[in-house]
Amino acid sequence: MGEVWDKEKQIDPNDAEQFRSEILDFISKYHSSTLSYLLTIRKNGQPVMRPVSTFVEDWTIYTISQHHQIKVQHVKNNPNVGYLFTDNGGPAYMPLGYTKNVWVSGLCEISNNQDEISDFFKRRESVTGQGDAHPHDDSYTRILFKTKLNYLRAEGFAEHARPIVYKSF
Repeated sequence: MGEVWDKEKQIDPNDAEQFRSEILDFISKYHSSTLSYLLTIRKNGQPVMRPVSTFVEDWTIYTISQHHQIKVQHVKNNPNVGYLFTDNGGPAYMPLGYTKNVWVSGLCEISNNQDEISDFFKRRESVTGQGDAHPHDDSYTRILFKTKLNYLRAEGFAEHARPIVYKSF
């Protein structure tokens, strides 16, 4: 019988620390080549993934949504979410054509406090230049997702195929 796989085949955690700021920059999307996708879970346990815009501050991921979007109900039912960040058109790090990518999971908190959301837009605009372009009428309520990470797996950053894993932020 073959060897049982029972742990991440990651690079040494001490060596992984040298990539922390590069990975944070990659998921922060301060460059236009990174795409981000949000994974939520339906009530029946089925996962759903969709492209979203994100803003990252101190390893917390923020996403703006609308109150009527189904992802809001998914997060209310199950705050465990994931994000996948991919390098759109970046150089391949393996012969199969894989580009840099980062998978994170964490617990998502939902806020509909409009003062907090306005503050978020100001912070984001000061860093990225992107302000609040969302409609401001009674039919549209903005919702802020705040995800605190508990796991990160990054591929394509180290010189070999093994991933970088972080479990503390």
